[in-house]
Amino acid sequence: MPVFWAPLAIIAVFLLAKELKNEFTGLIAAFLMSMSSAYLSRTMMGGKHESVAIPLMLFSFYFYLRSLRSLELKSKVIYSVISAACLGFVALAWGGYLYPWNLIGLSILALIALGKATHSDLVSFATLMALSSIFIAMIPRYGVRVVFTSFAGLVPLTALIASIVMYLGIKRIRGILSSPRTRIILVVALLVVGLVLWRFGIIASVSSRILSVIFPQRRSPLIESVAEHRFPTWAMIYEDYRVWLLFSILGLYLMLKKFSAQGIFSALFYITALYAASSFARLTLLLCPALSIAAGYAFAEIVEGLVEGIRKGGVTWRRRELEAKIKEYSAVCMLVILFIASFGVYCLSSALAQAHTPSLIVTSSIPFGESFYIHYSPEEVYRYSDWLSALEWMKENLPKNAVVVSWWDYGYWIAINTNRSSICDNATLNATQIKLVAKAFLSSEEEAIKIFKKLGVTHVVVFDPFQGATLGQLGISLHYPQPQGLGDFGKSYWMARIAGLDPKKYITYGKIVYRQTFHIIVPANTPEARNATLYHLLFIKTRQRMHYIFERPPIPWFGERWPIYEGPVVSIPQPKHFRLVYISKPNGWVLVFEILYPEKG
Repeated sequence: MPVFWAPLAIIAVFLLAKELKNEFTGLIAAFLMSMSSAYLSRTMMGGKHESVAIPLMLFSFYFYLRSLRSLELKSKVIYSVISAACLGFVALAWGGYLYPWNLIGLSILALIALGKATHSDLVSFATLMALSSIFIAMIPRYGVRVVFTSFAGLVPLTALIASIVMYLGIKRIRGILSSPRTRIILVVALLVVGLVLWRFGIIASVSSRILSVIFPQRRSPLIESVAEHRFPTWAMIYEDYRVWLLFSILGLYLMLKKFSAQGIFSALFYITALYAASSFARLTLLLCPALSIAAGYAFAEIVEGLVEGIRKGGVTWRRRELEAKIKEYSAVCMLVILFIASFGVYCLSSALAQAHTPSLIVTSSIPFGESFYIHYSPEEVYRYSDWLSALEWMKENLPKNAVVVSWWDYGYWIAINTNRSSICDNATLNATQIKLVAKAFLSSEEEAIKIFKKLGVTHVVVFDPFQGATLGQLGISLHYPQPQGLGDFGKSYWMARIAGLDPKKYITYGKIVYRQTFHIIVPANTPEARNATLYHLLFIKTRQRMHYIFERPPIPWFGERWPIYEGPVVSIPQPKHFRLVYISKPNGWVLVFEILYPEKG
């Protein structure tokens, strides 16, 4: 499915940009979209549910713009129906349907407030908003309440009401609404009333994840614990788009300057997508088509303007010298623009690496690019396949009725690939359950098994891609958790925050001093850290890991700590109520435990 659907987004971007200006603009925008690492990086196969939703969203926008350009009422209504149907399918495939649904509603309100909507436009607006709302309401997981009595449907419902009022308004109302200022005040008033009703709980709210995009400062630790839900830096956004980000800003200015209905919608698309991408790192996926269209628009405007300047020929001898200079300057400017653009294309070559980057499940959450697969043999490529090994073992050896608990990042992997029940995963809407799991992992074993018994858990899976340092010529390997926090130890910081605990009591910093200084994360020397069930499981002694760098050396003449280590010395007990049943291959990063409840001895 992703292989079929994802490329359709390129076609949709071409049609959108063509509708905005011309075919050349469409080709540039489609090329930028096809080379965008932000779009390619969703998965190695081109996307999950987004691969279906994004093309349909863009086609919905395209047919909406076609309805704006059409002159006949019949054509406007037909295009509006198609646009609404596309929106309905977006909602069926993706929870992010709220964005295109609200964006179209917002653009309708803007066009009405700015006096850009004709009488026939109002009919198509009402048709689009009414049908899309009905389609979404027919989907069981959303229903009528989400569409008509929730914060999620506030903007579309306001757009629908405004369209009907403007179309059916009696003469007195039309007279009052003839002023642009009055229309703007009316639209703002409707939105304010809706916000007040939402704040007082009269209309339903939306999920905390959606609200954290709109109000970034309100996000909970559970939302913030996901790397792709955090604030991206501007450097990260620039890394995705490079020089085309600057072109897109110019494109935004040119679209607003044109002040057409299509330009207003495209500008709103760009501004809202940029805002969303600035709130959630993963939503750069939404910014990608908007930025490609804006950058393509700016590039086409510049190139076409320069080409027009070069084409101008001299008419009289008096203007010949001036026109020669115009040609010369235009040619130089065009070469400069093409050089900058080629630099942008060169920078976008990183997209090729993104296209060859496999799913994290294949590399056990270790991010690798194309170069890794070029410079290493097939045997080396599979040296990070611990999760594949663990999932295969669980599928073949765990009882069919086994209930597995892990941190929620891996819940999907376990549930889908082993056909065993998982307590929490990416789709878990019950934040209380995730909070319980976090509390269990950071509590004593006695407290943890009480929580796990309440949840019906039979097995526990923990993961950390441990690293090692060799102690000189002695050949002793000292292991420590992955410093960037890619494993469960690093994620215990977020577990503590989600459970309402103090992360400083569980995790702290240390140093490895050997020629250079390396900063690492280690357990804090506190009762909370020493008693944490998760740490008992992670730091169990196995054949792969006999010594941990933060522990007291077993040989007295080494002293209180290992020679290359600077940091707290902590002794983590071995688990009492958990039996290790599987160690993943080849690195032992994934550990599967069976819970030994008291009645089982």
